[in-house]
Amino acid sequence: MTMNAIERIRSYLRDLLMDRGIIARCELLNRTYEIVRSTNLSQSEKEELHKLVGKQVAAGVFANLLSGAPIFFDLPRLDTYTLLNDKIFHFVHTEKYGKEDFDNAYRKFQASIPELRNILRQNMVDILTELMTEAGYGVIDVSSQTIRFEAPERRADCIVYTSVGSVNLDDCRRDPKADCIILVPSGDNLEPFMKFFREKGAASEEARIQIWVVNLEQGAIDPFIGYTTDLDIYRQFKNPRLAEMVRSTWGSKCSPQ
Repeated sequence: MTMNAIERIRSYLRDLLMDRGIIARCELLNRTYEIVRSTNLSQSEKEELHKLVGKQVAAGVFANLLSGAPIFFDLPRLDTYTLLNDKIFHFVHTEKYGKEDFDNAYRKFQASIPELRNILRQNMVDILTELMTEAGYGVIDVSSQTIRFEAPERRADCIVYTSVGSVNLDDCRRDPKADCIILVPSGDNLEPFMKFFREKGAASEEARIQIWVVNLEQGAIDPFIGYTTDLDIYRQFKNPRLAEMVRSTWGSKCSPQ
């Protein structure tokens, strides 16, 4: 019997978890997005999953995997976690893992980082494209670095970075008639964002560059620095006032004494 897309999601996730045993949270998150994308869900399958995990399917499936009652009946229950070199790793508590098992899990994770960066970028592009589509924009051009969106009387050039620390504001050499948006992923701690705000926040605002943050666990994007004047985009943010909150809270902390 041919498996439908939902059954394939379950099968791919099971293979991943059985192979890894101990898996980094960020790897599980990104590969869940990749798995959901690869199954090409039909509209009826999306609607079925929406009822089970919410509107953001990949984020919902990931959250469900770590819940006490996963929707997929035969997957390992990742009910325990530990920190390995400041990274969260999940595993099943009934398995008797030793130091060598955890060392091997971390080595596998380290070896997969180049691949995971590529997967992360695609996941971010997918969430960005969904947001822009909901705001009435369409993709008009995709280069190695920039995705160009257009709506009636509006244009936006979006550059995707896989870490806030790698952002180069000089890359935003753009059409002056288009909004310039830089998209970065959320992180495990705030220090890299505070450092960026302290060192480049003012320059970003002066250049009218918007910095947005994508949270894969929520399947959402919020503004970090700068403000959109497009209300259709504004309405798509989960927390549209985040940039204002960052400016008022971190502005005093990061200003020279």
